[in-house]
Amino acid sequence: MRAGFARSSIARLALLYTLVLAASMVAVLGAAYVLTSRIIERETEQLIGAEAQGLADDFRDKDLDTFVNLVSDRADDPWVRGGVYELRGPSGDFLAGNVVALADAKRSVGGWTEFEVTTSRRDENLGRRIRAKITDLSGGFRLLVGRDVQDRQTFRHVMLQSLGWAIGATLVFGLIGGWWLGRRISRAAAAISANAARIASGAPGERLPTTGSGDEIDGLIGRFNELLERVDVLTATLRAVIDSTAHDLRGHLNRIRGAAQDAERLFTNAGQKDAQGIVIAEIDRLGATLQGLLRIALAESGTAPLEPVDFSGVVSDLYELYEPTAPGRLTAEVEPGLFVQAHRQLLAQAVANLIDNALKYGNDGPVDLRLGRDNGHARLEVRDRGPGIPVESRELALQRFRRLPGATGLPGSGLGLSLVAAVARLHHAELRFADNEPGLAALLTVPLAAGMPGDGR
Repeated sequence: MRAGFARSSIARLALLYTLVLAASMVAVLGAAYVLTSRIIERETEQLIGAEAQGLADDFRDKDLDTFVNLVSDRADDPWVRGGVYELRGPSGDFLAGNVVALADAKRSVGGWTEFEVTTSRRDENLGRRIRAKITDLSGGFRLLVGRDVQDRQTFRHVMLQSLGWAIGATLVFGLIGGWWLGRRISRAAAAISANAARIASGAPGERLPTTGSGDEIDGLIGRFNELLERVDVLTATLRAVIDSTAHDLRGHLNRIRGAAQDAERLFTNAGQKDAQGIVIAEIDRLGATLQGLLRIALAESGTAPLEPVDFSGVVSDLYELYEPTAPGRLTAEVEPGLFVQAHRQLLAQAVANLIDNALKYGNDGPVDLRLGRDNGHARLEVRDRGPGIPVESRELALQRFRRLPGATGLPGSGLGLSLVAAVARLHHAELRFADNEPGLAALLTVPLAAGMPGDGR
């Protein structure tokens, strides 16, 4: 079940939404990180640039000793004020400041540079990142003004770490939430599917259970149950109409047949008696056609109740019924104890139709009847030695009132195989034809009933 859920569309949808949520988190937090970093960097550079410009103006307005003292005052305790300064003379000699970096500093566009310094605080050596601007003063003097941006680096690290944790948490909780929601929907879908299968297999009175939560799934189940109620009403009405119509038609046919038999006393010559026989035969044929149509309707309605049926017993009984009518032609090999979930009357009628067709179209040759177990199914084979059915005509043979070439003059209404096909669909069985070389092999494979003798489980 877990493997099936992992391959289900619900699991894939949950995973997709989790990935979309994670991607959204990355986009939002990443944008916040980039924008915040840029704002901090821009404000830092504006502060450094303003201070560098102010000191350049002071250098122009003040004498050198005063300016050196000014730089020295600002350089005192840089890790409290956060300012970093260095002033060098024309010959490169150090004049004032709290760092020694100008000799090795590499300037980029605009005179900006970054470097690492090590400072002692509370008996601990700390590495600090400095962002600074180098300004060339008149007379060959050079001034470096900077700020400690280590906190910016720490902020970046914290933001990246937070982004990683946020993505991980989103994936974990998203997958857990998706799994929980998917399992809930999957269980509801499985319950609907199982109940729908029972209803389709002949339990029209059943309804799908609701959870009482009042959500969309309960609403869908409620509407589906209303649909089942409506289908039940329509099916019952249709069956009542069919049963009533069939009863009336059978009554009319019986009265017509009785009248035809009574009229036989009035006939005086052979021609009249032959005509009377043809009328009775056609009435019987019409009655058989009506009965066949009713059985097909019952099978295709899906309302026929199914129960465990001894398929082996059904086939054996039919063999004993047909064998005296075709002495020496019919042989049977039946494995005992094979039970299937079936409607006994319809299943027996389907097997009888296959046997009857084999005897009728088998050119008076032998007919082999076999029933055995085949991978959790009961497999029935009816083989004759007749002309068979061409491959291109086998689907046509299952249609109602369809009689293939070669059947002319033989009794039948063209409903036999269509009834077998309808019964096969009712029982979730497989009906197919194969060449018997010569003749036709009709193969009917029915699932064995679970928990019954012979199911192989």
